[in-house]
This record gives sequence, structure tokens and C-alpha cells, in this order.
Amino acid sequence: AHHPYRRLGSVRTESIQILPSEVMNPGVVSTFAISMAVAVCLTPVCGEAGEPQGDHRPAHVRVFSGVGVTGNSDVHIRQPTLGNNLTFADVSWEHRSLSTSWTRDSILYMGMRAGFFLSRVPWLGLSFEAVHFKILAETENRVHVTGTVGHEPIDVIAPMATFVEVYRVTNGVNLFLSNVQAHKGLIRSARFPRGRVDLYGGVGGGVTMPYTSSVIAGERLGQYELGRFATQVLAGFAWRASPRWDVSLEYKFTATTVDGEVARGDSESRLHTNHLVVGLGFHVGSLRMGERVS
Repeated sequence: AHHPYRRLGSVRTESIQILPSEVMNPGVVSTFAISMAVAVCLTPVCGEAGEPQGDHRPAHVRVFSGVGVTGNSDVHIRQPTLGNNLTFADVSWEHRSLSTSWTRDSILYMGMRAGFFLSRVPWLGLSFEAVHFKILAETENRVHVTGTVGHEPIDVIAPMATFVEVYRVTNGVNLFLSNVQAHKGLIRSARFPRGRVDLYGGVGGGVTMPYTSSVIAGERLGQYELGRFATQVLAGFAWRASPRWDVSLEYKFTATTVDGEVARGDSESRLHTNHLVVGLGFHVGSLRMGERVS
């Protein structure tokens, strides 16, 4: 029997490959590098201006990696010229953050942060960060599909790939965020007068630059776009291996909406992501008396 939704194309998920440019795109790497270089250059200046002699904290830079697990969400696909307007309910997302081999599955999670402390409120810090993680809709799963296809109403349970062969954000749900963080030092000593352990928590917000990639009825489209506003909350701790270096463990929760173009239309999905990351930090600028590097 003929089904009206077959006009969108047949399932061809086996033939879809993640392109090398979608694994590590020079454009997004350059954007990350430039933004963080500017932040690193600014932080020592901002952190040291008018600092009190008693309790100044040096600026810091941090790189981190881990996993970002995005919860199920609805995906909306609109193709007005074709009369297609579909909602795929409760779509699940794959992240592949833990892949260890350089293959089509090696999709890297990475982040960088630079921050400084306020001179007059030394426990309060500001930071700037970039976070790059990727998600892939599990289009082979059966979901509830409602809307119209060719102006005809539809309400079925079917694999998303029946209508949309591929939908993913594989050059990154790229977040560029500013944060306000509160810090508390623990386990103080002569060598670590501010504490060897730093507990911190904060909130942040900023812009996104996602790269959505899709295949619908055999038509592939992928591009970077200026995205929606993003927010995050974070909490973690850092352990000082030395006055200059620390290692950190952090939980983050981010929320944003991805709305990218698809062939002959556009798409939208609200993303809520839980992140668990491990970082390596370096403290720049002058150290407090008693904090010896060796």
C-alpha cells in the first residue's frame, strides 16, 4: 500500500558516513583558538588591576574533556514548499564522547576556559569558556510522528529515518559562555594559603554556533549558523598539584535550542545536556607569598 509519508524518501542510514571534516573542522578549531587566546591575554590584566596585597588570586586557564549526554527531546522539521511539517516526539541522542579510536566514531568532546578573580571580592570569579560537543539523533528508533506530509495529516509510530535519514550536530553544539563563579578554598597550609582544594559553583550564559547536518530524501545539507542563547549551571572542585597546576572534576548542565537549516526548510530542537568533565588548570600571574612553585 502507498503511504503519503514515503514522499520524504526511503531509509538509507547504512550508507551515511561521518565526513572527516565533521570530526575536526578547521573552522571551529580556529574559532575556539582565537576566542580563548583573547581571553587568556585579558585575564592577567583584569585580575591584577588594583589587587590587594593580602588575598589576590591569580588568573587561570583550563582545558577539559569528558562526556555530554543530551536527554530525549522533540525534533521539528519544516519544509513549507513541500507541505511537510513534522514533529518527532522524544527523539534520543547519541554522543559517542567515550570513543578511543580515530574512526568515524571518534567524536571529541573538548572545552577551554580562562578566568580571573575580582580584586575587591576575591572569592568571586568571572570566566569565559568554549565547549564543543556533538550529538547524533538515533533515527533508527521508532517515535511518535505527527504533522503533515504533502499537506496531508499524519499521526504514526515509525522510525525517524522513514522521514529523515540523518539528523545530527557533528561539527558541534558549540557554546561560547561567560560565567560567574563562587569559590571556597579548603585544606589550607603554608604552601597553599588559599587552600589546596578549591570548591566552586556558578552560572553562565552566552551564544551558540551549531553545525547541523541532515539528509532528507537523499538531499544532504550541513552548515554553521549563529544559534540561540545558551545557559548553564556548574559545580566542581579543583585539587592543586602545585601552586601553578591543578586538576579538576566538574558537573555542568546546559540548555539551548538548535535551529538549523535542512534541505528546503528548517529544523528545531530543545537540548538539555548533562556534562561530566575532567580538566587541567594552570594559574598565571604572581603567586601569593608562601606559594612556591617547586
